[in-house]
Amino acid sequence: MGGNRKPLNISKNGGLTTHTKRYLPLTHQLCEQAAIAAFEDKWFRKNYLADAQKYGGVAYGRLKAETAKNEMHAKLEAVHGIALEMEQRVLDLMDGTADDLDLDPVHTFYRIDGISMKVRELSDCCPIHQCFGHLAVLALQPLLRAKLLPYQFASIPEKGQVALKRQVERWLRRKSLGVRYGLKMDVKSAYQNTSHAVVMGILEHEIPHAAWLLAVVRSLLAMAPHGGLLIGGYLEAWLFNLVASYLMRQLLSYAKARRSASLPLVQRCCSYMDDLGLFGRRWADMQSAARKITRWAKDVLGLTIKPKWMRVDFLTVEEERAKRHLKGAAKGCPGFDMAGYRMHRTYTTIRRGIFKRIRRQSLRAADDLRKTGRIPLYRSYRLISYNGYFVGTKTSGAAAELEQRHLFKAAKWAVGAAARLREVKKAG
Repeated sequence: MGGNRKPLNISKNGGLTTHTKRYLPLTHQLCEQAAIAAFEDKWFRKNYLADAQKYGGVAYGRLKAETAKNEMHAKLEAVHGIALEMEQRVLDLMDGTADDLDLDPVHTFYRIDGISMKVRELSDCCPIHQCFGHLAVLALQPLLRAKLLPYQFASIPEKGQVALKRQVERWLRRKSLGVRYGLKMDVKSAYQNTSHAVVMGILEHEIPHAAWLLAVVRSLLAMAPHGGLLIGGYLEAWLFNLVASYLMRQLLSYAKARRSASLPLVQRCCSYMDDLGLFGRRWADMQSAARKITRWAKDVLGLTIKPKWMRVDFLTVEEERAKRHLKGAAKGCPGFDMAGYRMHRTYTTIRRGIFKRIRRQSLRAADDLRKTGRIPLYRSYRLISYNGYFVGTKTSGAAAELEQRHLFKAAKWAVGAAARLREVKKAG
């Protein structure tokens, strides 16, 4: 892949500066933080308890008993031992004693996306692999803070679908931006097609003296069975965001000269997973930027942006308000579909495919509640996860028809009752 790709020259057009101190040194405390983060909320899993006993030196029974009581003494002992094991493996890797980090092979499995019906290859990494992934991310935090853009929303703490929705709403309603058009682009098989050479080229340029960190990242990337980045890996999500930040920075650098002034071709852009959202005033300028970034992504990063774009011609505030009294399809307005939402100038709705799933689960939950007086636990979790889509969107009519608030409260009660039952069993 990428045999004709140009050499990665991120200092020329990517707007990147040369390296300062953008990584953390390897310390025992850093390894302990990584182990704590990797094991968080997973102490009840058998493979995590087994590795804590194997590398942490704490008996399985003691760990299980203290985990049931939410005590930390045994966990901290195990974390200390795991951190020592991690340090030793990194040192062995650095001095050439070991060729890799001696991790279990990555288990991959296939799952069908319930919305798009695409078959995705997901990965399941062993607990120690997860610890090293968290260690690499912790050490990369200075670089990530410096390079990630504020308009990247996937796999970043305090970001996500709702944050993207709110940001796009602000852009559409800010008169000074004058946004008239939206364009959504999709990177083809983004994780699988992100080359290890590209990732390591970026890291070696930015942090050339971080020998231990480069060695760890290189070893973890080599664990991918089919190359590319693992879907479901903690480190891999951050690395793809790092690559995407260079793509977005390049996109925002495109401009045209008019009367001795430099005018950007795109006013704003955002990213969510492998989707890019572009917003601008003039469609011809956005087309030009989209063509340029497609070529640049292929030549420099080896990524293919699908040729099928989603164009949106936004209505004005007055035009959208004038359609409110209409019925059926005539009432709809062009909207920007991204991250599960359809954003319009004056309101936001839920993506059609996701709303179908919500409606299906709501009808089944209502039927369960009517027949048995309760909602099954697995369906309760689904209803609770869908509740966020009804917050901040124009769905009050649909929510009332589906009795969404009533079902949400019943689902919360079912989850709470299950949690209380587990506590009683632990105490007994």
